Amino acid sequence: MPVEIPRPATEFSVGQAEAVPATSQVIINHIGYDPGSPSAAVLGLPDGLPPRSVTIREVLADASLGEPRDLSVGPVERVARWHIGPFARVPLPVLATGTYVIECVDASGALVSSPAFVVEPDLLQRSVLPDLLSYFRAQRSSGEIDRKDAAAQLYGDDSGFTVDARGAWLDASGDFSKFMSHLTYTRMMSPQQIPLCAWAFFAARDEIVRRHPEVAEMFTAHLRDEGLFGADFLVRFRSPEGYFYTGIFDALTKDLNERVINAPLPESVRTDRYQAAYRHGGGLAIAALARASTQDVAGEFDSATYLRAATEGFWHLEAHNTEYLFDGIESVLDDYCALLAAAELVAAGVPSAEPAARARAASLIGRYVTTDGGYLVGDFEGRPFFSAAEAGLPVIALLRFAEALPEGPDAEAARSCAARILLDLMARADAVPNPFGYPRHRVQAVGGEARESFFFPHENETGYWWQGENASVASLSTAASLALSAGIIPAEHTERVARFAADQIAWVLGRNPFDACMVTGRGRNNPFYRVEWPNLLGGVVNGITGGIDDEEDLALLPGNAEEGRTWRWGEQWIPHAGWLTLALAAAR
Repeated sequence: MPVEIPRPATEFSVGQAEAVPATSQVIINHIGYDPGSPSAAVLGLPDGLPPRSVTIREVLADASLGEPRDLSVGPVERVARWHIGPFARVPLPVLATGTYVIECVDASGALVSSPAFVVEPDLLQRSVLPDLLSYFRAQRSSGEIDRKDAAAQLYGDDSGFTVDARGAWLDASGDFSKFMSHLTYTRMMSPQQIPLCAWAFFAARDEIVRRHPEVAEMFTAHLRDEGLFGADFLVRFRSPEGYFYTGIFDALTKDLNERVINAPLPESVRTDRYQAAYRHGGGLAIAALARASTQDVAGEFDSATYLRAATEGFWHLEAHNTEYLFDGIESVLDDYCALLAAAELVAAGVPSAEPAARARAASLIGRYVTTDGGYLVGDFEGRPFFSAAEAGLPVIALLRFAEALPEGPDAEAARSCAARILLDLMARADAVPNPFGYPRHRVQAVGGEARESFFFPHENETGYWWQGENASVASLSTAASLALSAGIIPAEHTERVARFAADQIAWVLGRNPFDACMVTGRGRNNPFYRVEWPNLLGGVVNGITGGIDDEEDLALLPGNAEEGRTWRWGEQWIPHAGWLTLALAAAR
């Protein structure tokens, strides 16, 4: 029988998570481990001294503990300028199915133990995927919001024209908007939202069958149906001219009468620039609809309608994409979003998209430079690409292109570039003390120089937006797992890439410096948001950021958080749950 994972007994609210532990800790993935997946614990050692011993013991049927097995311990390291730590990584051996405890005798002679944890095949998928899918069901637009959105008006338009914008998922705990993307005025900060989630459900359905056949039957229908629910919205949320709208936003008023189709600027200022370019969700909408057309059943619309909407939307953006950009200049986001769109069309049987797919693949590959540790050139100014929401998506788009068009030199170039991006990312992560295996990126703040950083720079082109990066780390886990499945990683690096993929999921599921599980209702120390806009069970919160006063530090609901800004850490957002769904489905 499956082991039931305990629900949390505690939550973190403002200031609580920031307290520096006074004693040693054993920090683990709160859900447990798969016996075939690379796994590790991390010791928190405030005294900075190596422990006397670290062992693992099985919890026996009578609740007694089996004989201890010694574990090796990595160096005790302080990470960047994190106020919590130092830490030491403890790789775990291959473990048989069972329940275990890790015991540490620290330098003072004090014994500290981990909570008991489970090792079982497909444990993360069976334990977490049902919660994520239930979250999306609860986040579906319905009731009075859907009745209003059935005749959504355009911002600044008094012609009487309306759009049937029923369906999809509400954006976040405290924001009942529906967004294809919400930072469309920026060049490199526009995250993929509703269409990403729709596409991810279809991709996750394929991956769960491929990677976890023993539990696939539990999820395939639900994943497909949730994807179709999103695809139905995308069909409706397209203009007669052929473009997709960017979103419905009420300026955070929660007033139904303020729900109009628009594209917001900072401070909830709305505009009528609601035409979605590739990087504004248009590309992922095309990708999701193309994938919807290949499913074995349909939703509200038939397969031909999904494919027609995808194809017409694609050719419209091929002709008009730059017109819909605030600056009129494409960036790396347009490349990878358009590449995924074209690749999915080819995979759905639209060969006319092949030339565009090849051109976008060449453009994206051409952006990668090997200087300064390797990075994608993001824009015409030469700034590096970095993302708080989807850092793995360029790799995933390249892999999907090579899968859809596997023959020829451009497919091999795509595979090679995808592998190079990942391996350079590993090298950057390994270049500094990093016992959690968290990714580091080349970033550039507004007005600053390019630098290496664990977390997203707070001074950026949005003017206000920075938050925890659980979506992005889950996207990177997905990219690493897909690269391993595609066989593009050289044999000498496969273990490292597998470890990286597992490390990102472990971070979200509690093996992080705050010992906080980011999936509400699972594990321990779930970050709390607000009483009036409660987080839903199964949703994923924004998570950990760089420190407010020192970006080389880190923060989770810090006590010096600006009033009204705790959303940066504690609020749920659908891309986090969408990416984690795909990451778990693709995981080894």
